[in-house]
Amino acid sequence: RVDVCPKGCIWKDAAHLDKCEVCHADRYVKKRLSGKLIAKKQMIYFPIAPSLQRLYATKHVAEQMRWHSENPRSGGSLTHPCDVDAWKHLDDCYPSFAAEPGNVRLGLCTDGFSPFGQFGQTYSCWPVILTPYNLPPWLCMKKPYMFLSTLIPGPKAPKGNFDIYMQPFIEELKQL
Repeated sequence: RVDVCPKGCIWKDAAHLDKCEVCHADRYVKKRLSGKLIAKKQMIYFPIAPSLQRLYATKHVAEQMRWHSENPRSGGSLTHPCDVDAWKHLDDCYPSFAAEPGNVRLGLCTDGFSPFGQFGQTYSCWPVILTPYNLPPWLCMKKPYMFLSTLIPGPKAPKGNFDIYMQPFIEELKQL
């Protein structure tokens, strides 16, 4: 769990503060009987390194992670994310990254839902899911290869603060 400012403007470097440096909102509701503080807002982050390591743990899947570079496709049809202009633009901008077919390319998606349905409570949950696009098209979107990275709970959608919630993910990518 990662504590964040109730308004979404605090993380990592200011984690020791009781109030947000930007909006001065209280970070904690109250103390528990045990003396621990209860954060007003939290998110749950699942590290992606173990999931990526699992992809390379078996020979068959590790070989499939190079599919995008070893299977040329005919022009004019979109059958895999590597067929789109954005992929080709990334290859042009970062040729050293593109030269190594084992480098992992991830797709990120999210969508909120209301776990309480139509029972009148305003609450939403936003899962952030990652998909490795190195895999063949018939495996890219299968459940075993989709990783839950982050859960953003709260009464409101993350909207403009989404980048705050992505900070643990970005920090981990920098380390990897």
